[in-house]
Amino acid sequence: MSYYLCYPHYSEDCIRRRLERLRTLGVAEVVGVLGKGHAAVVIEARLSNGTPVAVKVLRADSKRSELTYECRITKLAYPISPKVYSCTEEFIVMELVRGHPAAEVLVSESFRYPYVAKVLAAGRGLDIRGIDHRELSRAHKHVVIDRGGAVKILDYESAALIERPCNICRLLSWLARLRGVEVEVLQELFTLLRDYRKSYSEDRRSELFKEILKGSQVISR
Repeated sequence: MSYYLCYPHYSEDCIRRRLERLRTLGVAEVVGVLGKGHAAVVIEARLSNGTPVAVKVLRADSKRSELTYECRITKLAYPISPKVYSCTEEFIVMELVRGHPAAEVLVSESFRYPYVAKVLAAGRGLDIRGIDHRELSRAHKHVVIDRGGAVKILDYESAALIERPCNICRLLSWLARLRGVEVEVLQELFTLLRDYRKSYSEDRRSELFKEILKGSQVISR
């Protein structure tokens, strides 16, 4: 499994160096691979105290030079994001989220309102923090409901800090497509979203979000 520390190029020197660096971060064992992306590989590992963690590892062929910016945004997004334990230019060691993709849970629960509201509230949490995730129009891989029922949004590789993000805009569009709700039914909601996106006042945004939550019950029907 240590091969994936330098994916996709096998190099004993690279693997040795990265293993030594991980040990200084408290990682004692590499367990398996959780996923591979364009810039990084995510592996499951264990800390020296036995705590299971996810470690994002910069790919050896990545066009990105480091993971520190992503680490900063991931920390800012907590507790919507996984908790970050430590990070370097090549690694982000963070909480291992165990649960199910939100899409699976929503379908199995027939899009009951509490689940829809939780997903939108997570997007609102990122909005308040000024984080534009940028990948939530395709939220299948990024939104998870953990074993405690909390919504976690993963992978801040493409995220940016901006003045007025609208993560709930992308999430609501994703939910509507997932549910198969007709666009005509959603016109009022989309009007609220346009006002939400344009508003500079946080108080006004909060009021509009409450209206969006009420209107989102149409997805739950």
